[in-house]
Amino acid sequence: MIHPRRLSGSAGNIARYYSVGDYYTKGGDEPSAWGGGIARDMGLEGKPVDPKLFQQLLAGEVHGQQLGRHRSDGTIQHHPGWDFAVNAPKSVSIMALVAGDDRVIAAHEKAVDVAVGYLEEHAALRRRDSGEIVHETTGRLIFARFQEHASRELDPHLHTHVVVMNMTNGAAHGPMASLETRAMYVEQMTAGQVYRNELASGLKTLGYDISADPRSGRFEITGVPAALIEEMSQRRRQIDEHAREHGLEGQAARRRSFYETRGPKERAGLDDLRRDWTNRAAAHRAELDLARMRAETGQTRPLEVDPAVAARAMLFGVRHSEEREAVNNKGQLLRSALASHVGEIRLEQVRPLIEGLEQRRQLLATREPTGDQLLIQGRTTRRTARLELRLVDQLALALDDAAPIASRDRLLVTLEDAGLAPAQEQALVDLATSRDRVNGLHGVAGAGKSTMVKALAEAAEPGTKMVALAPTSSAASNLGQVAGIESRTVASLLAGGGRGVGRDHVLVVDEAGQLGSRQAERLLEISRTSGARLLLIGDNKQTGAIEQGKAFWLLQRLGMPTAQLTESVRQETRAMKAAVAQARVGNYADAIGALDKVVSGEGAEALAGNLVREWTRLKPDNRAATNILVLDNSTRRLVNERVREVLQREGVVAAEDTRLQILSSAAMTEQEKRLARFYSGGQVVTFGRDIAGAGIARDIEYRVVGTARVAGGRQIFRLIDAQGREVRWDPRVGRASQVNVFQEEARDLSAGDRIQWRLVNRDLDLRNAERGTVEQIEGTVAMIRWDKGERRQEIDLGRHRTWDHGYAETVYSAQSKTYDRVYVLAPVASPLVNGQNFYTAITRARFGVKLWTEDPARLVDRLERRSGEKSSATEGLGRLSRDHVDGRQVRHGERLRSLREEMDQERRDRATSRPSPQTVSSRLATRASEIGEALDRLLARALSRGRVDRDTSRGVDR
Repeated sequence: MIHPRRLSGSAGNIARYYSVGDYYTKGGDEPSAWGGGIARDMGLEGKPVDPKLFQQLLAGEVHGQQLGRHRSDGTIQHHPGWDFAVNAPKSVSIMALVAGDDRVIAAHEKAVDVAVGYLEEHAALRRRDSGEIVHETTGRLIFARFQEHASRELDPHLHTHVVVMNMTNGAAHGPMASLETRAMYVEQMTAGQVYRNELASGLKTLGYDISADPRSGRFEITGVPAALIEEMSQRRRQIDEHAREHGLEGQAARRRSFYETRGPKERAGLDDLRRDWTNRAAAHRAELDLARMRAETGQTRPLEVDPAVAARAMLFGVRHSEEREAVNNKGQLLRSALASHVGEIRLEQVRPLIEGLEQRRQLLATREPTGDQLLIQGRTTRRTARLELRLVDQLALALDDAAPIASRDRLLVTLEDAGLAPAQEQALVDLATSRDRVNGLHGVAGAGKSTMVKALAEAAEPGTKMVALAPTSSAASNLGQVAGIESRTVASLLAGGGRGVGRDHVLVVDEAGQLGSRQAERLLEISRTSGARLLLIGDNKQTGAIEQGKAFWLLQRLGMPTAQLTESVRQETRAMKAAVAQARVGNYADAIGALDKVVSGEGAEALAGNLVREWTRLKPDNRAATNILVLDNSTRRLVNERVREVLQREGVVAAEDTRLQILSSAAMTEQEKRLARFYSGGQVVTFGRDIAGAGIARDIEYRVVGTARVAGGRQIFRLIDAQGREVRWDPRVGRASQVNVFQEEARDLSAGDRIQWRLVNRDLDLRNAERGTVEQIEGTVAMIRWDKGERRQEIDLGRHRTWDHGYAETVYSAQSKTYDRVYVLAPVASPLVNGQNFYTAITRARFGVKLWTEDPARLVDRLERRSGEKSSATEGLGRLSRDHVDGRQVRHGERLRSLREEMDQERRDRATSRPSPQTVSSRLATRASEIGEALDRLLARALSRGRVDRDTSRGVDR
């Protein structure tokens, strides 16, 4: 792991800190050395760090040049540099420093070399060119390395401080400029993975076995006792406790815990520390000696890398990354590839593969910003670019391809009694009378879009079948209930291939901003083949898709006929209207200032306690009308625990608890679900459909108990059901979207508790995010009164386990809902705190919002930097104007006319049940499928030949 930190203080103090030692006395076997391209030019590379020269360089003095910013008082201000600390896994520190295997230290330093070399490639400077700021990559650094052996809590901790000077230049002996590190910060997580893969491979070469987690990319040495790792990890416990208290998740968020928990330094001699470590490890000495003996007596040889493994890893890196984002940094693709095969591949094996993909234009470099991440080397796949091109082709085919939903006479009758605002009336007329098969309705949160759909259903011609759709079952149900029409999820419609949908249908998709590009394209295809009208309703500013793309936004930019609603009718106070309006335009400081109350304090745990105390002071009726919204599941669990504690003291929730096991999503991507290495023993797996060949039944729980090998060496799983029957399953067979993977967690439940259902259950007729109250519980069987319709239902919660406490709700599950008042908990460092989620949260309330966060100013800064917006290949490639439907029809008019004729014939054939030999859908999808297959083949071919194929492929579109 690499922890970057901006240095502060005087050059002299910094030089003494690293050169002399601060919290323990440095030993002679903790070397220092200069490194980097500039150090090589100066003849310093590999030499010990001279404290005097170190101080001069930190001060910006080099070759008679003084770097820095000239201030008005005549002084020069120069920032000294950054510390990119590279930390070994705890088991590695133990084998190196406690078991005394010096070879491990050498392997660590070699891995540091590779990781820092990767970081140096992204060194840059910033200059002005014709008034514009230009970032120029130099790939040249000078840094001082200091190897250290102890943590601040004086545990064994092998790590290397790489102190990067704030200077770079474009060529050897050229003039220096201050260093621009934004790209290095973006790439530091990839550099950390480069280090781990290099170190793991080096350790295996030395004879050690490792145990790796392909999801996190972390590993430990096999044979080092877990109890000893825990004993020697006082520092990690501090970080974990701080992260848990402050609601921090993910490596980036936990860096804050790393620095904020650094306690006072203690002084001790390194020899004394080693004696202490030996004593603390005495109970495990035999196991350490055995692990070292096995390594030293094993055959030491370079790790042989199977080219097919490297190809699979790189393919996974690309596919896994593009599953969530259309455009990713090149480093992200490499990091995912490396993390999936720690100890099997290194950077040098996968880098030629990704470069080959670029040369063949299977990977395309983006040149425009898109999404909210900083794209240093943005890359999209040609497959993703083709997918977005199919969206505009579908739009072109939808123009003037439908009859109006309602006549003007019927509209007039409906409008008389609908009570709509003028803007709503105009939007309704535009949509109802349009002859385009696909239309959009873009409206701000609370603009009354559902009310409009109700009016549209009333005005529709007799025989029109309107269906409410949404990405979540709760949103679909809400729209269906308001509009008085049938409802179902988008996933269920797509799973059936649009069976039963015809020209008399109007498919109304609410929360269309949550549609990924693939879902949107499949909806458009169902509309095209059936002739059904498709109406996409949403708000670009609210929470976006989990999957890749921002299809609703992109369709609007590409020319989808779209009605606009710009005024909210949900907020009923002047302050709330102001808060929502300011948040929508990104003025978060004023938005927060307009809220009813803002509470700041230290840590998510303290804030949660404060929020809960305020909520429990409400009267019962007000509690029911006030929703608690959080931005991630860890904070949701924290708030739920605090609410239960208070309600049990009040007697609202019975004191006698029943301990039950629930199923919590393992949050695996579809690419992870396809590979056996990402599963672990004890996980629970359910399937959305029967797999007859494997003897697997839909919605039955199976536990992962082990793996097995079949012919060809392929790994499969051994699963058992509740009756102990064992089945074998290959995760590469079937559709990953039909597989749900869970972890078991314990929950206490009592009469009076609120619960929320977490997964659609057709047998129980329960939707995702549905909430209710436990009226009584006996054993595992509970009587629940659901909020919707006051329906009472008896459920065996020991059998149906996809539920959780329901006091707090995530923003994602609350989208499409309305409450009188909302309490929002927003820990600044939570990875899901962004502009879209904040806006969505406060727009749920009619009358008022109260906010709890550590520091409002820091929250504003976070929201301004992180919009939450998804990326688009078309936008990143700078093709929004070129690929607009108008230009597309001009350039591809003949092809589109041909496709339209075939589409009409296909519909006629479908009406008479005669299959077409070559459908338009197959022609639209052919190129994309061919690209995917070609990518797999080319990866394997390039490796088998041991060289990179030359570029013979065309671009996205000419």
